[in-house]
Amino acid sequence: MVVKQNLPVGVIYLIIELILSFVIASIVKILEPNIPVFQILFYRYLLSLPLLTVYGFFKHGLKIFYVNNVRLLILRIVCGFLGLVMWFLAVATIDISLATVLFNTMSLFITILSVIIAREIVGLRRSIAVITGFLGVVFIISPINASFNFSGVIFALLGAVFSGMMFVFIRMLGKTNETIPTAIWYNSFGAIVSLFILFIGENYLKISNTSVEFRDLPWDYLLGLGLLASFQQFFLAESHRYADASALAPFHYLAIPIGIAFGVVLFNENITVKFVIGTVIIVASNYYILIREKRHLEN
Repeated sequence: MVVKQNLPVGVIYLIIELILSFVIASIVKILEPNIPVFQILFYRYLLSLPLLTVYGFFKHGLKIFYVNNVRLLILRIVCGFLGLVMWFLAVATIDISLATVLFNTMSLFITILSVIIAREIVGLRRSIAVITGFLGVVFIISPINASFNFSGVIFALLGAVFSGMMFVFIRMLGKTNETIPTAIWYNSFGAIVSLFILFIGENYLKISNTSVEFRDLPWDYLLGLGLLASFQQFFLAESHRYADASALAPFHYLAIPIGIAFGVVLFNENITVKFVIGTVIIVASNYYILIREKRHLEN
């Protein structure tokens, strides 16, 4: 089904999705000290399914599971799952504000991947922008000392890679597939894989902080997580149906002030001058890449 392009509607949906994503991230950060990340992931996926399924049956009937392009669906599911895993691990181990800035290096990685995978030719200006962006990352995280959580930084950067790829596949799927069936397949996959990882970790790898137990869990938080995730996925997919990914890309940077606000207000995170300067460098380089890419496509 072809949807008429409407950028204001797409932007509104995107902003709502960003706010919901940080509410979810805050819940993850609150729960993680007592509940393993993959257990949080399992309930996030599982508890988002009932609302999506009911709405899907109401809207699509027996076609609730119908998808035109299975290959694109699989790519979207895998990249989305890996991106969310990395994002949850990042916000659980480092400040939400820092994780947000690092997560918004997507354009840098997409540019690099376009050269490696698609054999695209990237000009000198975009190459300099990529290098500048990564210098901004180094500027923010330095100096690296014994107390520095390097794993959290890696999780956030890997999340940027997988999520950048996911956004491309969401846009491609949105042109020919309905939003809800795609979301149901994605969440079903995430629930099954998360449960499998928990089961393997507990029974075979003997990892102490993995468990599939249902007892003594904060069900109010977990149910809220599933409900919010249902709406978040709907608004994310709808935003990319109403507007091109290239048109929405600049508005994704609204995630940075929103993420910083959540970090400062809820978790008393400290925003330094060095952090602000590094953030400006990263955003400027990413935005320049987007502009050059847009001009390249128009020529």
